Amino acid sequence: MKVLITEPQDYSLKAIEMYKSLGEVVLGGEPTAEVGVIAIRLKNKIDSSWMDKMPNLKIIASPTTGLNHIDVAEAEKRGIKLVTLRGHTSFLDKITSTAEETLGLILALARKIPQAHAHVMGGGWNRDQFKGYQLAGQTLGILGLGRLGRMVARSSLALGMKVIAADPNVSEAEMEKHGVQRVGHDELFKNSDILSLHVMLTDDTKNLVKEGDLKMMKPTAYLVNTARAEIMEKGALEKALKEKWIAGAAVDVMWDEEGSGAHLAKSELWQMAKSGQHNLIIVPHIGGATYDAMQITEEFIADLVKKELTK
Repeated sequence: MKVLITEPQDYSLKAIEMYKSLGEVVLGGEPTAEVGVIAIRLKNKIDSSWMDKMPNLKIIASPTTGLNHIDVAEAEKRGIKLVTLRGHTSFLDKITSTAEETLGLILALARKIPQAHAHVMGGGWNRDQFKGYQLAGQTLGILGLGRLGRMVARSSLALGMKVIAADPNVSEAEMEKHGVQRVGHDELFKNSDILSLHVMLTDDTKNLVKEGDLKMMKPTAYLVNTARAEIMEKGALEKALKEKWIAGAAVDVMWDEEGSGAHLAKSELWQMAKSGQHNLIIVPHIGGATYDAMQITEEFIADLVKKELTK
C-alpha cells in the first residue's frame, strides 16, 4: 500500500516515519491506483475525480476541522474513512494558531497597519493618515463560542474589551464562565464594534450570515472571518463594503477557494482589495499555518491513521 502526501513541504518528519511503517510513502505527485492513504492539507479538493484515480483508497487524512475541501458524501458512498481533527476537542485546545491570527487581523484593521506599512515603503511618513482605534473599551462580538471563539474571547478580555457572543449551543451560564455576555443573533450584529466569525461550516451554517445582518452593523464596525467564507452569503461582504455599512473587513477565507489561487481572478472581493478603496485585508487561509501547529497536527493525524489500519 502507498501513502501519498500531497503537500510535502515542511511536512513533519515524525509523521512521515509513522506513515512509512504502513507502506511506501510518496511525497507529492499524482494519485494512482496503489494509493491506500492520502494525506492532504487544503490545497487540493478531493472529489470524485481524485477518488476515481485511487480505487483502493481506504483513508483520507486531513489535519483540519473544516472539511469543505473533501467531497464527504462521495467518500462515504465509497466506504473511504475520513481521519480529521474534527471532534478531538482535548487535543485541539492546545492549537491556538487561528485564534492568534484572528487577533492579529483585528489589530491590523483597527490600527490600519498594512496601509501604514505600504505608505512607509512608498517613502511616506505621515501618521495622521492612519489614525485608528484602541481595542480597550470596544465591544467584540463573536458568532460561535466554540473552541476558537473562547480563545479569542479570553485574549480580547485581557486587552480590556467587552465580549458578547451568539451561539444557540452555548448557555448563558456557560458564557458567563468565560466572561462573555450572551446575546441574540440580531443584537450581536447591531452592537459589535468588531465582529469575529467562529462557526464551523455545515449544511446548517452555510449562508448563516446574510446581507441583512451586515446592514444592521455599525458603520464604524469591522468584520473578521477566519472560519469559512461559505458561512456568509455570497456577495454580502462585497456589498457591505461598497455601501459602507461597515468600516472594514479582514478575511482568511474566500468563496470557491483553489489551492492554485485561480479563484482570485474571478473574485470581486479580491479586486476590491487591490483597488485600495476599502479597508479590506485578505490573507491566503493561513490561520493554522504555523510550523508548530502543522507539525503536531500532522503527527496526531498520522498516529490516528496508523491506529485505524492496525487495529
